[in-house]
Amino acid sequence: GDARPYLDDCAAIAKAQWERRAGLDDDSVPSLGPWYGMAEHSAFLGGTVEYAEDTSWHHFEMDSPARLDLLRMDAENPVFKMVVGGIEYARERYGRLFAPKARGTSGVLEIANTLRGSDFFYDLYDSEDDTRALLDYLEKAIVWYYGCQLAAAGSFMGGTVTGFGEWLPGRAIGQLSEDTTAMISPAQFEAFGLPHTMAIAAQHDGALMHAHALSEPCLPAIAGIPGITLMELSSDPNTDRAVTVFRRARESFKPIPVLALTRQELEANMDLLKTQKTVIWYNAASLAEAEDVCRHIRRELPVR
Repeated sequence: GDARPYLDDCAAIAKAQWERRAGLDDDSVPSLGPWYGMAEHSAFLGGTVEYAEDTSWHHFEMDSPARLDLLRMDAENPVFKMVVGGIEYARERYGRLFAPKARGTSGVLEIANTLRGSDFFYDLYDSEDDTRALLDYLEKAIVWYYGCQLAAAGSFMGGTVTGFGEWLPGRAIGQLSEDTTAMISPAQFEAFGLPHTMAIAAQHDGALMHAHALSEPCLPAIAGIPGITLMELSSDPNTDRAVTVFRRARESFKPIPVLALTRQELEANMDLLKTQKTVIWYNAASLAEAEDVCRHIRRELPVR
């Protein structure tokens, strides 16, 4: 019941932020859309949601991968209505100020992992046929769910503003996540996840993929999927920073990388950044720092 007032508050905060940063020479698109936490990527299929201060969790009683009868692609699902209805609300009420932003979606493996919990990893060995049927269903569900998001957002300048705020031409999907690849082998990803992600990407004009540095063994397979336009690589504890992992995996990267960099990483990797297009995310502590970093990037990495 608080979804619309929450979006109003988000819009007020965003408006103040964009007024403060007016004139900043970066490439950000002023955009607005719903963001209620991780649960919305899977809870549109049913179950219950637990909300915390800065995220949410999806709880679902699925005691076997064969229980497809428990899943529903239901436009009356409350989380579906919060997400898709929230996109519609943002576009209708704030479209003059902000581009409407899609929310994005998890990949089939990630949703299956959420629905089955850690038992999902046993399912890959113990219930292969039922697991494949579940993943087939989730592929259809993702295309349906994200298609509803696109319809709600409408086209912006001939393209789509993804859940992370990047603009892509046409009916693009983003972000599309492969977080579960941090916990499986490349062979398992190629057998169970890759065909579905390829099929999902093929039904769109482009894609923004989200993956983690911890998924390094699977990155060549993910980065080689046709139709992936941008690929964001997040840093993780207990492994090298994303930019270091990207440097090692660079030869297998077909998409344009999206990297969150510190100032030290920006300076230390300038040789790498000068060789290719890269989307850089940078969190500045002040407007003065943001202006300084923008000037530095414009000078050292001119758009060609």
